[in-house]
Amino acid sequence: MSEDPSTGADPKKIEELQKEVERLNREKAEAEAQAAAEAHAAAAAAEEKAAAESKMKLELESQKAAADAKMQAELESQRLAAEEAERKRQEKQARSKSRRRKVIGGIILLIVLVLIVLVASAGVSVQPGTTTNYPYITTYSVWFPIGEEVDISGHKLIALGTGDEMMFSIDKGTPTKLIRGEPIVIGEQAATLTTLFGKVPIMTINYKVSLEYQGRTAENQAYFKMLILSDRSIPEFVVNFMLPKNVIAQPA
Repeated sequence: MSEDPSTGADPKKIEELQKEVERLNREKAEAEAQAAAEAHAAAAAAEEKAAAESKMKLELESQKAAADAKMQAELESQRLAAEEAERKRQEKQARSKSRRRKVIGGIILLIVLVLIVLVASAGVSVQPGTTTNYPYITTYSVWFPIGEEVDISGHKLIALGTGDEMMFSIDKGTPTKLIRGEPIVIGEQAATLTTLFGKVPIMTINYKVSLEYQGRTAENQAYFKMLILSDRSIPEFVVNFMLPKNVIAQPA
C-alpha cells in the first residue's frame, strides 16, 4: 500500500499556500481591472481626441466656409459696384453724346437756316460794265422759247420764227436774221451777287454774252450756244440767277 502524501501535511503551510493563491488571484484581478480601466481611459481619451479633432475640423470647415462666403460676398459686391460704375459711366457717356449730338445738331440747323436765309435772300443786280479783259469763258447750251421775250443781263431778247427763217431782236430793235454759227454779242455788263435782300454784296463779275444760233428744235425753240466771257470764274448758281425762268440752260 502506498502512503498518502498529504498525510501529515502542515495545515499552516496549506493555509499560507491558499492565502498566497488568493493574493495572486487578487493581484491578477486588480491588474486586469487596472488594465481594463487603462484601456477604457485610453479609449475614452482616443474618443475625446477624435471628437476634439472632429470639432476642430468642423470649426476649420466652418471658418473656411465663412471665409469663402465672405470672399464671395465681397467679390459679388465688387462685381455689382463695377457694374453700377459701368452703368453710370455708360449713362454719363450717353448723356454726353446726346448733348454733343444736340449741340452739333443745333449748330448744323443754325448753319442750314443761315444758308437758307442767304440763298433765299440772294439776288443779282446788273449794271453796265467797263472791263475789256475777259480771261474766263463759260459755255452753255440754251433754248429760247420762240415768240416770248426773255431778259438776259438787262437786255430784252426775242426770237421770232418766220417760215424757215429765224429772226432775233435785242431791246425791241429791228429784228435781224439769224445765221447758224454767227455770234450775236450782248454789251458788257457787271453783275453783283448780293444776299440779305440786296443789302450785302458778295461778288461783282464783269462779263459779256455771245450767242451763236445753232438751229430750231422740234419743240419750237431756238437753240443757241451761249458763251459768257468774264473777268472771273462764274459759279453755275450765279448763271441761274442771271437767266430767266423761260430759258432752258445747261453747261456745254
